[in-house]
Amino acid sequence: MELNGIVQSLDNKSILVTGSTGFLSKTTSGCVSKSVIRVQPNLKQLFLLLRPADSSSATQHLQNNVTGKEVFRVLRKKHGLGFDTFISEKVTPVFGDIGLENLGIEDSGLKKKMNKEVDIIRRGVNTMGAKHVLDFAEKCENIEMILRISTAYIYTGETPGVILEKPLDIIQTMKKTSKILYISEERKLVQDRLNELKAAQVSKKQETAAMKELGLERDRLYGWPTTYAFTKAMGEMIIGGSLKAIKRKFPVVIARPTLISSTYKEPFPGRLETDNVIVLLGDNGRSFDPFVVYCGRGKFPCFLGNHESFFDIVNMVVNAVIVAMMTHMKSNNRSFSGNDDDDQYIYHMCSSANRQQMNLIKVVKYTYDYFCKNPWMDKYGNAVEILKPVFFPSMDSFQQHVYDNYLLPKKVS
Repeated sequence: MELNGIVQSLDNKSILVTGSTGFLSKTTSGCVSKSVIRVQPNLKQLFLLLRPADSSSATQHLQNNVTGKEVFRVLRKKHGLGFDTFISEKVTPVFGDIGLENLGIEDSGLKKKMNKEVDIIRRGVNTMGAKHVLDFAEKCENIEMILRISTAYIYTGETPGVILEKPLDIIQTMKKTSKILYISEERKLVQDRLNELKAAQVSKKQETAAMKELGLERDRLYGWPTTYAFTKAMGEMIIGGSLKAIKRKFPVVIARPTLISSTYKEPFPGRLETDNVIVLLGDNGRSFDPFVVYCGRGKFPCFLGNHESFFDIVNMVVNAVIVAMMTHMKSNNRSFSGNDDDDQYIYHMCSSANRQQMNLIKVVKYTYDYFCKNPWMDKYGNAVEILKPVFFPSMDSFQQHVYDNYLLPKKVS
């Protein structure tokens, strides 16, 4: 789709973006929000659903967690002193929670306004939020489409070769794992476990650890590599089932990116999310940034993995998301018929044939070489000393390294 067509399609549209302050969403939602405002200043309204974390106002929360971030630096420079006024006219912060019915929006007047104006919904929360967003979308009079960010690691038991873009359902899960997934039972299991922990009056730290262990147990039972991929899969299943029940038909686009890296050009080259460096590469489907950040800060002394493994890294997800949104809007999509089988459009966003060039050892080498030439600067303006990560091809080799270098020798009598 040509850029002019994308710009024209966004004219006078209203978009609802959910999950705009999460880790992945700071990369995608923030850039999507900034990008659509930049390319189409005549956008009618951008509603950002924010979960209130404290007593700050919605406007202050928006500034602290979205528009105040580096991703808006270019727009801020363009508008200068008029930036805050421009944002206040185009962006409406909405306190809510997609884990709740009606997205947890308590302001009835704002809710009616959104139901009347919202044309497009872009969302990125994993499981039951999918149902709540679909229910809300059905109430929007002019709904054009929904776009959901999922993950390329959605399937279990992958085989070599091309994996076709197709909806995920419970029958496929049953064939691959010999177990039937009942999402309602999974929700009840989670709630029962939470109730047990609260009754036992465990600490918040103990509760988090116990729930994480439960999640890993369920992941392994059904064959998913991580809780992230598992919950994304359940979200897709809920979407597929719910679409058949709703009366107002609209397209749903599902984007499945691999590891997301820093920006290619917009808002500026090499933009990394460094506020919460908490997600490592093992949590498939999120971000590649932590690996780069830790290496640059000299806090990545070793690496464990299969040297033949490769990283499928992409950095143009936002561009693809915007094009997919505009292509499949009802007003632009001539092929949309409103039939159940035609409601979902799925895109894998990956590096395709070039993936073989990015194996583990090469990624470590490229990152190390880069920071040797372009050292990370600390807050005092001093270059951070970088460590060359030691690669361990197996757990045995890593354990031997720990034994040889870190375990205190036994005293010989």
